[in-house]
Amino acid sequence: MDAVFEVNRRYRDKGSWRDEDDQFLRWIRGPLSAGIKNTGGIRDLSFEDSSETAALILVSNDDGVSQHADPWKDALDVSGGHIEYWGDAKAGVAYDESVQNQKIAQAFERAARGNRSAVPPVLMFRKPEPGVVQFCGLCVPVRFEVGTYYDDDGTQIPNYRFHFAILNVPKVPVSWLHERALHRSDAAAPSEWTEWVSSGTITRWPLGDRVTDTRGYRRRIDREERVVSGQFRDDALARFEHQCVVTGIEESSVLDVAHVLARSDHPDLVEDDENVLVMNALHHRAFDADLFTLDDERRLQVNPQFDPGHPFLQETIIARADEAVSLPPEVTIAPEYLAERNQSLAWV
Repeated sequence: MDAVFEVNRRYRDKGSWRDEDDQFLRWIRGPLSAGIKNTGGIRDLSFEDSSETAALILVSNDDGVSQHADPWKDALDVSGGHIEYWGDAKAGVAYDESVQNQKIAQAFERAARGNRSAVPPVLMFRKPEPGVVQFCGLCVPVRFEVGTYYDDDGTQIPNYRFHFAILNVPKVPVSWLHERALHRSDAAAPSEWTEWVSSGTITRWPLGDRVTDTRGYRRRIDREERVVSGQFRDDALARFEHQCVVTGIEESSVLDVAHVLARSDHPDLVEDDENVLVMNALHHRAFDADLFTLDDERRLQVNPQFDPGHPFLQETIIARADEAVSLPPEVTIAPEYLAERNQSLAWV
């Protein structure tokens, strides 16, 4: 079978592996004697020779898809490479006694102990509408915690919240899942998965930025920084003519104020006109991750290790290395700020 699950693509979920038009349950089952369940958020694929988990398939329903109200709101930040997924808990089923929760928690505990070869791959899907699933990516565990909500009767119900990183893998071959389940083989595994298993290094979607210490990953997700005022953002967008300096994208709703010198290191320069550029959110994140920069002639300089899976990043950054970006006439970037930024980058 040559089937693949591709990030952000949608697939038909007919609810039965016997349906020839099904691209979810049928594909995952393939040549196996058993596949995954057709309901539930946490669905495990077992090894053929045991009940141990060969792969975890997680499904998150969009609002209104399920006939039952779901108090747990997952955060599927695919463009940011991060998933926050609530486990299975309800009144009468303790979160730490849920069999499905235990399967995910066990994967996190094994990863924390360094026993990554015993961690099953996690494939994340969202369900935007009945009969359809959308692939969000191949994930690895980062950390988990316990959160709570109160039901209509005021009963406090705790639950696991699992944090995953999405690996920089645009397409996952379904045959890999079959080989794992049948022969416990990772020969068809994506190289990013193999690297994580062997070293713990996360190469994250969609930028390919590498995280070798998940404590640093957590800081990047959670750290507090001085915020840019709405007025400063509006003024900056106006000066840059409401365009991303790298791509020319003109959608104000997706444009950010990017800082040459980081806000966390230079809070005094947060609203300095000569310390900011306007970029779309994706390129802003790549810039902040030091995957590209601008030299003193405003030419794109690219980190040699930057190998994004996203074709848009390939076209707009990799293919344009050494190309100068244009700035509106009234915009000035302080050369000393660019110099300080670039001196801190070992690859420049």
